[in-house]
Amino acid sequence: MTPRQIGLLVLLSALWGGVFLLVKYALRDFSAVEVAFFQALIGALGLFGIVIFQGGAARAKLGDILRRPAQALLLGALAIATPFMLIALGELTVPSGLAGVLVSTTPMFVALFAPWIDPAMEINRRQGAGLAVGLLGVALVVGAHFIGSLGQLVGALALLGAAASGALSGFVVKLQYKDKGVPASTTSFFALSVGALLTLPVAVITAPRELPGTRAVLAVVALGLLCTAVAFMLYYRLIDHIGEERASLSNYLTPAFALLYGVLLLSESLTIWAILSLGQACPFSIAPALRA
Repeated sequence: MTPRQIGLLVLLSALWGGVFLLVKYALRDFSAVEVAFFQALIGALGLFGIVIFQGGAARAKLGDILRRPAQALLLGALAIATPFMLIALGELTVPSGLAGVLVSTTPMFVALFAPWIDPAMEINRRQGAGLAVGLLGVALVVGAHFIGSLGQLVGALALLGAAASGALSGFVVKLQYKDKGVPASTTSFFALSVGALLTLPVAVITAPRELPGTRAVLAVVALGLLCTAVAFMLYYRLIDHIGEERASLSNYLTPAFALLYGVLLLSESLTIWAILSLGQACPFSIAPALRA
């Protein structure tokens, strides 16, 4: 990879790692489902602009959401509505840095689900050994951090649920959109749009009566524009230039940024368990990407 491509990879990881910090800020004045709704809505608006600017196949495929509404509904529920809400709910009790580590387990769930959903994505023996180590690391960090605190344990499980939902959404993207020639930017626009619609009713019901403060408003705007729309645009550019496997390295740098932001900006403690879990989260997937 060139220095510029490495820089874009690090920037993408920094943006995605910032999600967990910004969710913490937004939760001070917004309900958890409101945070999910605004992130999806603002991200959808940003991605719509990107799709229109791209033109070509990206714009031409916009009508697919009307031709196949059931697939779009499933995608929006699994890729956006469920994980966005679970992340925000989990961060009500879990530190932002640790939240980033727990959500980074998505590739583990992909490996677990693959034999039943898409055998083409099954892992080899060495990757399976890495998966076992990763699962042990996650169990270790959850047990060490949340024993004696039921609320934090529930929050951790919510974050793992977000990772599992994201993993399932990857199969929907591959089987229902990528294999059918729908560009990634258009697919992401569908997911965000449907996700915003699904979270809207609960967001209205749970909205606090007081007006949100400036920091919370800026946090949800940054979540939608920078950490969602702009981050997806960078991700697609990296896929075009260095391939999907190398671009996926951003998923493993993201929790490091989440931990860093939590320590520097939220005064969260950096424990040995968090560092160990960071190293164990998805080791089986990093080596193939580096060799690609």
